[in-house]
Amino acid sequence: DKAGHIVTNFHVIEGAEQIEVSFSNQDTLKARLVGTDPSTDLAVLRVESSSRGLTPLQLGNSDVVRVGDEVVAIGNPFGLDRTATAGIVSAVQERTITAPNGYTIDHVIQTDAPINTGNSGGPLLNDRAQVIGVNSQISTADFAGGNVGIGFAVPSNTVKNVIAQLIEKGRVDRAFLGISGTTVTPELARSFRLPVDTGVLVERVGAATPASKAGLR
Repeated sequence: DKAGHIVTNFHVIEGAEQIEVSFSNQDTLKARLVGTDPSTDLAVLRVESSSRGLTPLQLGNSDVVRVGDEVVAIGNPFGLDRTATAGIVSAVQERTITAPNGYTIDHVIQTDAPINTGNSGGPLLNDRAQVIGVNSQISTADFAGGNVGIGFAVPSNTVKNVIAQLIEKGRVDRAFLGISGTTVTPELARSFRLPVDTGVLVERVGAATPASKAGLR
């Protein structure tokens, strides 16, 4: 944005002691880490620059993205700065990826626009140059790590929510129960002689979690 905030992936800057951002006019500025959210693999940086020197991309509405929409991915694959690749949205329903901390990122956008190592943190743009996602992961058929036409981007509406919290307080607060459980089936209900045949069977309650404090066993 005009204040100098920049979005990238958490895994791109994880463990970094210094962060620099390069611009298309060849300027390179040191960046300060504002906040991270490993659960969505997002991070916010900030550079000190005049607002006239910054041209932000507009965030689009990822909820209106549909299969077949044309998209462009921008990044630095294999160190090739500012590479653009094109494709379509391959899927938007029920696609999930695993975040660096093991949590699940829901409703990610799948695309066949070629994404490779170095694309992480770059934008996935629609045909109006709006950012509809942050390129984050790929699936490969072997261990070569190359693109096979299956890439995933964290949707822009998730990005909007997360970065607003990161800019405000440097972290994202989430509610959680602190249990592990399994879905109750009629067979399971008969085995345990449960009074119900639907719901969740609590298998374990974590120590010092909201569930344990609430008295769940």
